[in-house]
Formats: sequence, C-alpha cells, structure tokens
Amino acid sequence: MPRPRKAAVLLLCLVFTILVGCDRGTPEQGEHAAAGPVTFTVVAMNAEWLFDGVGEEEFSTAPQSPEEAEAHLADVASYLASVDPDFVSLAEIEDRSMLDRLNEKLGGGYRPIFVQGTDDQTGQDVAALSRYPVAETGRSDARVRYPIPESSLRGPMGTEAVYKHYWATADVGGRTIALIGLHLLAYPDELERVVRREAQASIIRDLAKGFLDAGYDVIVLGDVNDFDADVCDAAGNEPRTCVDRLLKDVDPDREGDELVNVCDRLEQCERYTYWYDRNRNGIDDGDEEHSQIDHIYASRGLIPYLTDVRIDHSYAAGTVSDHWPVIAVFEFPAD
Repeated sequence: MPRPRKAAVLLLCLVFTILVGCDRGTPEQGEHAAAGPVTFTVVAMNAEWLFDGVGEEEFSTAPQSPEEAEAHLADVASYLASVDPDFVSLAEIEDRSMLDRLNEKLGGGYRPIFVQGTDDQTGQDVAALSRYPVAETGRSDARVRYPIPESSLRGPMGTEAVYKHYWATADVGGRTIALIGLHLLAYPDELERVVRREAQASIIRDLAKGFLDAGYDVIVLGDVNDFDADVCDAAGNEPRTCVDRLLKDVDPDREGDELVNVCDRLEQCERYTYWYDRNRNGIDDGDEEHSQIDHIYASRGLIPYLTDVRIDHSYAAGTVSDHWPVIAVFEFPAD
C-alpha cells in the first residue's frame, strides 16, 4: 500500500511545517514578543578638563599636550564604555570636536548634544551623548539680578547668567523627557560666588518649571557645585545657599517639591562625588576630603520608574577624574 503511506508522510510534513511556522511567528510578532521594559541609564559626570591639550598652559590641571589629552580621553571613554549609559551629561568638556572624539571612541552610537556656552574664562562647556532620539536642544540666555529675592545672604550686587548649560528633549519609551545639563559656579562657601550661583540656579529653576508646565518630565543633572540640605553628603556638608531648594521646589505656588534628588536612596556614607586634595599630599584621605556637589534631580513623575541609583567609586580619585559620576537607572513599561 505505497500510496497511502506516501500521503500520510506528506500530511505529517505539512503539519510539522505549520507548527514550526506558528512557533516562529511573523517578524512583527516576534519583535513584539521580545519587547520588554525600556531602560534609561542616565549619568552625570564631570570629566575634568576633557580638552585637546593645545594652549592650556594657563590651567595647570588641564592636559598640557595632545598626547596627555588623548590618554585622558581614552580613560574617560573606557570608563563610560564599562557603564554603557543611554544618556551621559559631561561637564568640563572643551567643544563639539572633543564630544565627537569621545563618541567615536564609544563606537559612534550616540547622538551628540552640544550647545555653545559663554564661559570665556575657562573655555569649559557642558555637553551630552544620547542613545535615544533628541527632538530639540537649546539654552537659556536669561540674566537675573543678585542677590535674588529668595536669598538669605547680602553680598555683592550684579547680574548673572548660566554660562555652562544646555537643555534637550529626548524621546524615551514613548515619553518625552526634558534634560537640563549644567555646571554652576564653583566654591560653595565664597560669598561672591554663592550669591551668583543662587542667581544661576534661579534661571535653571525657571527653565525646569517651563518644561513641567508644558507637560514634560524633567531631569536636571550635573556639577551643581553646592550641597543638598535634605540629602547630606558623607562629610555632612550643609549648603550656605538656597540652590538646592531652587532646583527642587521649582514651583513655589504648588505644595511640595516638584523635583527629587535621586541620591536620597543612598546611604549617607556613599554620598560623595568630588575629591578635594585639601592638604595637597596627593592621597585620598577619605571623608574629610569628600563632598557631593554633583547631583541628579528628577521630576516626581519619573520617581516610580527609578530602579537603581549609585555614585560609582570604582576608580581611584584623580585617575579618570577628580569627580565620581552619579548614575540613575529608570525602567519604563513596554508600550
């Protein structure tokens, strides 16, 4: 009975083919099945003079030759590759060229964000790299008088701008997030710098409020050069200014803070992002030389999706940088 046997074999082959095809599914079905939560790893890092080493004789801590600059760039790139961030905001970068060189060392998979700043003293700027699509970028040209009305201090008077900052809107997991990268004036205790830094923070506050009012989630990140009274660092530093209040309570007409310092999830002993070699011995002497002046502030709508926060102390102070980066990981559900 050869014919029925052949027909039976053909029938079995047909059933097997159908079953295998169903198991594989169409490409669209397979992609949908594989789709999971959207992870957004955000890094705020002061890269310590990420310059090209040409003409930096005035600044002893900057690279003094192209070779020294290339070695520093390689160290920063190697570290960032180990973290594999989706968005990294970088303080103390020289220009778009250095940002492109960093992107190239990271494989070129990032979208560069560079908006020319106005710091004509150091030439430093703030820039970012994003894996996610960037819709718009810009900066604020606002100037405000200092001391600002919110300040409890009375010092020198004048007007101030934020020389080193950018804003960018990025599409992440079906939502648009406004990210504001900054580097405010240094020296947390010098009165002249303090009142000017408060003025700078008030400009960032107004920028963040504008995005919140427009319906965006907001992340403010970078080198704030100041402490947070509610999230004390490892050395117990207290701010002299109201900068931390300005960056959290961005809408005083609403109850509570609109932005949250993500490092409130860390133990106090872990909260330090900067090494200041106070006694100039070249040795990291611990908490007495540590402080947290780099921060990530996120709007409350993002906090339920915050899955991990850390300050990465994996490299020795003064090697990759004299700052340690703040890392925040958000996980958004799949559409």
